[in-house]
Amino acid sequence: MDLQSTLNNCKSRIEEKLNWGPHDQWQNQEFEELSQIIFNKTGVNLSHTTLKRVWGKVKYDNQPSISTLDTLAKFLDYSSWSAFKRAQETNRSSKKPQWTFQRSKKPVSIIAMIILLSFSSWFIITNNLDDPSELSANLNFEASYTSKGLPNTVVFSFDASKIEANQLVIQQNWNQRRRIEVDRNQATATSVYYYPGYFRSKFVADEVVLKESDVYIQTEGWMGTINTEPVPIYLNSNDLARTEKLALSPSGAVKRDKANKPVSFHYYTAQKNISGNDFDFETRIRYANDNQSSACKYAKVVLHFSEGAFLVPLVIPGCVGEISLMAMDNFVSGKENDLSVLGISLSEWQQINISSHNKVLTISIGHQVLSVPFKMEPGYLVGISYQFDGSGEVDYLALANTEASWQFDDNF
Repeated sequence: MDLQSTLNNCKSRIEEKLNWGPHDQWQNQEFEELSQIIFNKTGVNLSHTTLKRVWGKVKYDNQPSISTLDTLAKFLDYSSWSAFKRAQETNRSSKKPQWTFQRSKKPVSIIAMIILLSFSSWFIITNNLDDPSELSANLNFEASYTSKGLPNTVVFSFDASKIEANQLVIQQNWNQRRRIEVDRNQATATSVYYYPGYFRSKFVADEVVLKESDVYIQTEGWMGTINTEPVPIYLNSNDLARTEKLALSPSGAVKRDKANKPVSFHYYTAQKNISGNDFDFETRIRYANDNQSSACKYAKVVLHFSEGAFLVPLVIPGCVGEISLMAMDNFVSGKENDLSVLGISLSEWQQINISSHNKVLTISIGHQVLSVPFKMEPGYLVGISYQFDGSGEVDYLALANTEASWQFDDNF
């Protein structure tokens, strides 16, 4: 069975497993979701662009890399692409009638030579990625800043001239969807960061991470953004009320109403003594009484650590199917899981408690409502953010562990 036939079989198996309907009707959203589902199961990032190439949604003349094929096979519970291919050939041969006939030795020799040359070509193309440490030693992947504050252009410098790969990308942060493609002949690439945060950028060749470089864009105290696309609106100090609560001032509310987009409050200053494996966080939030513009009235609390993030969404009960929770490497979609315990009314103050102990994230809203396990090491605290799709307010927040605390009083 040739590569394309085996790949078509693999794709058909994945489509049956997903049960999303005909793949020719899939949109960008389906490929982004499939990317996340594959990552959750295999721990390998296959970008939605790569998946669209595999499924023929984007024209691409080259064959998928062996690392991409291995990941697709692992998603189907095979140890490797070779194991998947052998299983298909075994199934195929068991269904074929047994024919006995004579062939001349010359054609067999020619066929064997073609197969050997094909294998040799594959080996030459993919062998460079068999030893990522050797490649990364010459990559010299570094990030530098062009300014302080926001927005901020980060310049990535690298030498990828010795890397033979079908795809080279710079993944801008822990979100595998934030990627820019680069060419092996490039020496630099730039990316504009419009939001504060701690971003572990990665240089990736055919889904193999060769090197990482940290980008940390901090804030001076609390800052606010109205999350318009493609560039946010930055709120100045007069647009935030920071006395008894963190909220929009009248001028900030006017800007939000005009843009009619979600609002975020950010605080990014590293607290290396607070680990994502051991903390207790509590806060009180609500929607402003005069907020009428949002249908679902959702809020998100993000606790950002150096290795990843905890994202806890809150929404009115009727919209729980639209939310997704993230506990580091565990992504829980409301489309596939019952997250109704996170459906609450925020018209009144709600106390939210979030804690992490023994690789389990626990969420309480008056009482414990959800526990979500995770596997990866979270690292140390780098920042906190809130997002509201309307005029949200924060009464207070406090975060502590057994050794340290990071507390805010009413004067934000």
